[in-house]
This record gives sequence, C-alpha cells and structure tokens, in this order.
Amino acid sequence: MNDNNQWATPTPLRPDGTNLLPFPVNALSPILREMASAIATTTSTDIAMASTAILSAVSYRFSGVYRMSAKRDHTESLVLDALTVAEPSFKKSPVISMVKRPYIQFAHDWNENNKQDIFKSQAEYKLLEGKLEALEKKKDVTADEIAKLQTDLSNIPPSNFCRIVVDDITPESLVHQIEENGTLLMISDEAGMLGNFSGRYSNNVPNLDLLLKSWNGGTYISDRATRASIVLKKPYMSICLACQPYVFDNMINNTDFRGSGLIARLVYCFPTSNIGSRKYDTQPVPEEVAENYKKLIYKLLNNKFTYHDEKELYLHFDCKAYQEFVDYYNGHIEPKLLTDMAFCKDWGGKYHGLILRLCGIIHCVKCALNGENPVEVRVNLYTFCNAIEIAEYYREQAIYAYSLGDIDLGTVKAERVLNKIRSKGIHEIRQNDLYKLCRCTLFKNAADFGETVDMLEEYNYLRREKVRGANDNDKSGIMVFINPKI
Repeated sequence: MNDNNQWATPTPLRPDGTNLLPFPVNALSPILREMASAIATTTSTDIAMASTAILSAVSYRFSGVYRMSAKRDHTESLVLDALTVAEPSFKKSPVISMVKRPYIQFAHDWNENNKQDIFKSQAEYKLLEGKLEALEKKKDVTADEIAKLQTDLSNIPPSNFCRIVVDDITPESLVHQIEENGTLLMISDEAGMLGNFSGRYSNNVPNLDLLLKSWNGGTYISDRATRASIVLKKPYMSICLACQPYVFDNMINNTDFRGSGLIARLVYCFPTSNIGSRKYDTQPVPEEVAENYKKLIYKLLNNKFTYHDEKELYLHFDCKAYQEFVDYYNGHIEPKLLTDMAFCKDWGGKYHGLILRLCGIIHCVKCALNGENPVEVRVNLYTFCNAIEIAEYYREQAIYAYSLGDIDLGTVKAERVLNKIRSKGIHEIRQNDLYKLCRCTLFKNAADFGETVDMLEEYNYLRREKVRGANDNDKSGIMVFINPKI
C-alpha cells in the first residue's frame, strides 16, 4: 500500500506559496544587497527574509525627515512596516539580530559620546524649573515675569538619552517613548507584542491608534483624566517583525486588526523553506561586509540625529519617472484592484503608496552612498524600476497572505493531524488509535475527527481500508495508510 507509485501527490491544504516571485535582491543598493546575501548564506535562509528586515529597518532613518511626493496633494512617508511569517526553525531570530545590531550599537555609542551634553541640558532644564517654581511663590511677581521664564523653559530642546529600538512594549510606554524620541524602530523576531495593542492588558479593548498614526505621521492626541494631555504632532515608527503562522492566522482573522487597516499597512514576507537540507558549516558573514553595513547604518543615523528641523523635506520624481508612475498606476494598479487584488482591496488601495515609499528609501540610500543631497537629486527612472521590482514581490506576498485569511477550522484540524503523523513517523495505523493520539480540544468527538480524516483522504494524504480482526475476539476496524509523499 505504501509504494510511492501508487500514490498521487497530495493537494496542499492551504494556498500554495511555492511559485511566488523570488525577492529581487539586485534592486537593493550594493552594501545592503551584500549584507542580505551574507545573512542568507550563513543562516541558510531565503534571502527575502534578510532583505525585508533590512529595508524595513533602514526606513527608520528617513522617517520624520523625508516624504516622497508624487503630486502636490499626495505624499508618503518613508516608513515601511514589514511582517515575516515563517514556521519554527526558520532562523528568524539570528536574521533579525544581525539586521538590528548596528542600530543598538549606534544608540549606545551616541549616548556615551553625548553623555555630558545630555546631562548639562537636563540640569539647565531643572534649574529653570526650580526658578519658575520659586518665582511663582513670590507675592510681588508679575504675569510677564512668569510668562518669560515659562517661554525660556519651553525653548530648551528636550535632551534625553536616545532610544532607537523597541521590542516588547505596551501602548502607554510607546506613547512615552515616541514623545521623547520622535521616531522609533520596532524590530523583533516575535510579533506577540502586538497582542498588547489588541487589548491583552486592557480588558480586550484594542488600542491601535498610535500604531496606525505612526505609519504616516498623523497627529496623535491622548487625553486622560489621570495625566496631562499628550500631543504628538508627527509620530513615526517603522515596524519590522517576524512571527509563526499561527500568530499570523490570529492577526489576519482579528476584526480589530483587519478593520482598522493595520493589516493593509504591512508588507509581507513568506520565505521559502530549505529545512532538512541545510548545512551547519556555511560561510559566516564576511567581516568586510558586516563592517560596510555597520558604517552605512552609522552614516545614515548620524545624519538623522544631527537633523533638528521639524519640517519634513520632500523628494520628487524627474519627468520620465513621474510619467512612468502615472502610466503604471492608470494601466496596471487600478485595473488589478478588480482582478488580482480584488480579495485584498484594502492592501491594494495602498499599493501605489508603497511604490512611492520604496522609491524614497532606495533613492535616499543611493544618495548617501554617493554623497549627494536626496532633495537636490530627483528620483530617476532606474530607481523607480528598482522600486517596482520590490513592490511586485510584496504584492504577490500580500495576495498570498490574504488568501490564508480564508482558512477555516477544518483546515487547522487537518494540519494538526498531519503534524502528529509526521512527528510520530506513522506509516499505517488504525483510525481509532490515530484519534487517541490526536485527541484534543479541537475535536468534539470521534465523529468530528472522522470528518477531518475524510478531508485528508480527499486531499490524498492518506487512504483507509476496513480490516477484520485477526480472530473472532478481535474487533474489525479501519486501517489508515499514510501517503509516503507527505
């Protein structure tokens, strides 16, 4: 029964993502491309995972500084929020760790190098606060004197030890961190902290406002009876997370995440797997590649931290690139909202904005490498084509991601049984014995389990035969034969 030639290839229980476009790594700038390739090599992972994390992380540098403008009333921030979805053992942790390491190192070095100035500024602020408090207690003080000191106090720029990376954080702490730092990078190999924003610690009342506002710099106002009002004029945060499929299943089917538009703001990466054929003795990231990557990130961050003007600068297409963008929108993007992207119109409605964001990010990195001012140099056709290549990858990934949101409980049950069969190395087993192995809260009873086995048989994962007992005392039953091609 278990002869391979007698079995058809099983039909995938979920939509098949194996034939999607590979990530166009050549569309990245050389230093970022080399780092993504080196990370993929040493971890034996799909280069899409490292590339997506690198792009999302580097977008932090440009948030709050530049916006990409297509026409006068349409501009996009350069924030790129990304979610990588992969099974356990995909080495998400080492990939994310290598991408974010220079950001953490930079913050440490910056704080050490500017420690005295930070303490001095904080001391000056406290002295003025003390003077103001003492002045307000005087009997003969005038309103003008108090107003002048309050003005002097407000003119002192906030000076705190810088924070770039946040990981597991609550909505309340996020407000505080953005108030102090202006922009942040949420980067982690676990997306579980998003549960903090869906109401995990607030009686299931979602608190997604700041996550949504920080994607495009929308003003955020928090009024609470227990504290002073907080106004964040232009909050920005780049989100770069990785998670396991069950976390994504919960997200895509969460009405708060879906209805708020959070799901539509993310780009997705479902990396291909080579688990089972990986080697340990892979080449480590070459020191030169790691050093070049670190130097580039340091250069970009130094420029960000020395830019103090709250006014954002605008990037523009040159004439050829702009016309191509218009033609691409009219002839390619808008029509596909009724075809390819009909199932994910909320994501597709932001697709042209994604292209603009990618144009701005790629353009700014190129200018940094060439020592040019990105505002003075127009975004050209070559950059636009690079952005289209990457955007097309994410478009296919998004269509695939949304198709997974249609997964029903029957599929989840079938996957649970298959995982048990694989983990036990089962080739044949009585159905009753298989039920005992798989008995859990998913299955109401043996009949419910039988429906799942029916589905697995329909999809060619197994076959069943009625068998008689070895003697009169043995009960007859159903023998389950497992397709060796699984």
